[in-house]
Amino acid sequence: MVSMQISTWIRGARPQTLPLGLAPVLVGVAASWRWDALGGLRSCPAFPGGLLEERDAGDVLGHCAFSRPWFAVVAMLCAVVAVGLQIAVNYLNDYADGVRGTDARRGSDAAGPRRLVASGIDPSRVLLAAAVAALAACSAGLVAVVITGRWWLIALGATCLLAGWGYTNGRHPYGYRGLGELAAFVFFGLVPALGTQYALSGSITVTGAAGSVICGLLSVSVMMVNNLRDLEDDAAYGKRTLMVRIGSGKGKCWCMRALGWAAGLTVVFAMPLSVYAGLLDLLIELPAEVDRDRSCTEYGICDDWSWGNADWMSLAAFVSIAGCVAIATRAVAAVRHDQWRRALPLCSMTSLVAAGAFVLNACQVGFMV
Repeated sequence: MVSMQISTWIRGARPQTLPLGLAPVLVGVAASWRWDALGGLRSCPAFPGGLLEERDAGDVLGHCAFSRPWFAVVAMLCAVVAVGLQIAVNYLNDYADGVRGTDARRGSDAAGPRRLVASGIDPSRVLLAAAVAALAACSAGLVAVVITGRWWLIALGATCLLAGWGYTNGRHPYGYRGLGELAAFVFFGLVPALGTQYALSGSITVTGAAGSVICGLLSVSVMMVNNLRDLEDDAAYGKRTLMVRIGSGKGKCWCMRALGWAAGLTVVFAMPLSVYAGLLDLLIELPAEVDRDRSCTEYGICDDWSWGNADWMSLAAFVSIAGCVAIATRAVAAVRHDQWRRALPLCSMTSLVAAGAFVLNACQVGFMV
């Protein structure tokens, strides 16, 4: 009985969507890692909340507090914030749609994933579960703010909480007015990715911005898949989502475009630098220096050449990018054929694999410098 209750709450948290919370944090971590590896200024925390440059830290703290453990702790706290808010929003959505009657047909698995309130669970318990998840996210966020000294992030976190509540709750929920996709792009793409990068490095780069857009597009695609699946029920209960407003045909088209754009941007911005360097050499035909004793080939590949860490990371990043494109392609096919149960996890997994490509690319840069 207890195990059944646990599985019910796990299912209500919609674990298939949780990669959407984790992926932008990984992108932010990767963008911060690359920024630091390429010689950017590293900040040292000086409590309470001040920041010192590394060259001044020795006089005050005796060592730079920006270390691998510090980086890892802040990154994990950001992940808890993002995933905790994702779970809280999922529970809040279940609560609000259940109370409003929008999920009336979703008490069983026949019409999409089973919802908690529609299955007969007390709405107050679902609301309490959302509050617990939000509290965990807020606690982790406050610790991260104290560690990093970036106090304005508290205001950003409060905005995220209000956005999560207002999606399907309140007198005028914006999710019922076709603004859910825009909110998904901002709060499950731009905000967590760029917020993580800024918390870790105090900077925002082109790589971080591009990665945040990719995560935002994939969050939008998941939102579209959900709303396309529920289009008829939403329309019947007055939930005027974007998919209800533009119709199934245009909705599927825009969903597939979002997936295509995300995959294309991943190819461009997560591709290892060594690949671009090799293409540049081929395009402008730069003659490689030939070591006659080692019989190097025209482009510098020598008989005694061996793979290093950077090369393996480049290969892994390239494989991850190829996997992202392949999964996105399968997701597009699932959307085209109205296979919503298959499309949703594929869209979500695309986000995680794309983020993995950014991480591997950052590792490759770290080994090069």
